[in-house]
Amino acid sequence: MKYITSADNNLIKIAASLKEKKYRQKYGLYVIEGLRAVKDAVEAGAEIECVFAEEGQQFDLYDATQEVYIVPSRLMEKICGTATPQGIAALARIKTPKLGALSWCLVLDRLSDPGNLGTIIRTAAACGVRDIILCGCADPYNPKCVRATMGGLNYVNLFEMEAEKAIDAVKGAGIPLLCADMGGKNIFERKKQDNFALVIGSEAHGMGEAFLKACDEVISLPMRNVESLNAAVCASVMMYLLIHS
Repeated sequence: MKYITSADNNLIKIAASLKEKKYRQKYGLYVIEGLRAVKDAVEAGAEIECVFAEEGQQFDLYDATQEVYIVPSRLMEKICGTATPQGIAALARIKTPKLGALSWCLVLDRLSDPGNLGTIIRTAAACGVRDIILCGCADPYNPKCVRATMGGLNYVNLFEMEAEKAIDAVKGAGIPLLCADMGGKNIFERKKQDNFALVIGSEAHGMGEAFLKACDEVISLPMRNVESLNAAVCASVMMYLLIHS
């Protein structure tokens, strides 16, 4: 373990800068906050560059990291995006997987809220969905999104691309493209399929026209008393119904 006490330390500056997307892209790193999240990342095999632990606290890190830095609380506050840091944070390498043959996958169209995006990633991981295609979405490595995934980020492959390329990838894999839309067929009335891509559209703008034109089927959740559901809720219910019903 090593000690860092100065805010001018280059590693502290890098860690603090990762609150902004341009620096996450520059360094290929993002911040994981909290003991549970750090342990989950280590156990899942995430590429951890280093861990910051607040001075005076003891953490069992399973000796799984190359570097552990002890820092005072004022530096932990600079590193973390939360108002009350949990006393431990890690810098992890952003994964850059290659898009292989798709089977069951999720396509997210222009989801701008990082909390909703994180919740969907968490549920996808819980359902066993491995591949998620992001089309014009919020940055999945935004601190708010990372926290919302609750470790689910470690179990999925994320691919960012334009809608047309996403459609080509799905069609090239020979699997049906299902679009979630209020005017679609009741999801409870359709036959079960093994492989498909589920598209969830933006709450603000709805499903993109490119997806609606290319989709094989439009599906919806039946509703009473309300017009629509939060995108994360809709995606979660549909994933469980499509995969596990």
